[in-house]
Amino acid sequence: MGIYDSEKMFSFGIDSKKAAYIGLAALSVVFVVLLAIFLSSALNQAIEARFQDNPLLISQRKYTLLEVKVTNVTDSDARGVEIVVSARDKSAIAVGHGTEDRKTISTIERGQYRILNFLVTPLEGINEGSYILDIKANINNKTFTKEAKITVKR
Repeated sequence: MGIYDSEKMFSFGIDSKKAAYIGLAALSVVFVVLLAIFLSSALNQAIEARFQDNPLLISQRKYTLLEVKVTNVTDSDARGVEIVVSARDKSAIAVGHGTEDRKTISTIERGQYRILNFLVTPLEGINEGSYILDIKANINNKTFTKEAKITVKR
């Protein structure tokens, strides 16, 4: 009866089960790190938007206000921050006195915000449905964008 007659072998390498657990742990750590980065960027939004009336019942009211909150998420104070709100369907929605409206904020300190209001008016003959407005803000030479959706009903 020799050592080589036994069915048990000496194994000096890593067991495949252990390797699977190590791989699973590494993948879990990578997933958690990526999730933290995603949540950090999602919670640190430069633009937030909400409509005063959504859905907008045009039989009761012919316009609504779009409230835009612009936050300086960059590393330094921002000067000359320009915000542009425009309707994708320019034949159905007016913003301000035309198809787009621009406003400029002279200064936003790092981590601070400003709230601006934009007049949104459905044009004559608009169909019921949902419409998209594009919001762009240029903060310290970085462009941030957001979509705002409004539902129009009769």
